[in-house]
Amino acid sequence: MQDRLIIGSELESLTIVYEWIEKSLANKISPKKLRDVLLVAQEMVTNSIIHGNSNDASKSVIIEMDTSETVIKIIIEDEGQGIKKLPSKEEAEELDYLAENGRGLKLAVLMTDSIKLDSNKIELLFIKE
Repeated sequence: MQDRLIIGSELESLTIVYEWIEKSLANKISPKKLRDVLLVAQEMVTNSIIHGNSNDASKSVIIEMDTSETVIKIIIEDEGQGIKKLPSKEEAEELDYLAENGRGLKLAVLMTDSIKLDSNKIELLFIKE
């Protein structure tokens, strides 16, 4: 199953993303895996809104979700300049959860089964349990 959602860069839109993912994955994965997917996706969409699109409501964030029997792939793309690189798992472990910057990337790197970056597009992969 592949699905796509486009939102404006407003933090209020996070509720729409959360509900869309929750509805799409309900009863298809364990409650723990669903919490992980929701948390990481919410953090990455928040990063796209705040850092990528600079809270510019006229800019979009595109979220694509592709699920199969074994994996969930979520791709999040904004209209920003992108980031150069992701932290390694070791670097992510050192980031502060309470810091204003870095929490989302820390969670994404540590909680996904695979993560890829292509400038302003990030791909999150979760293996179903």
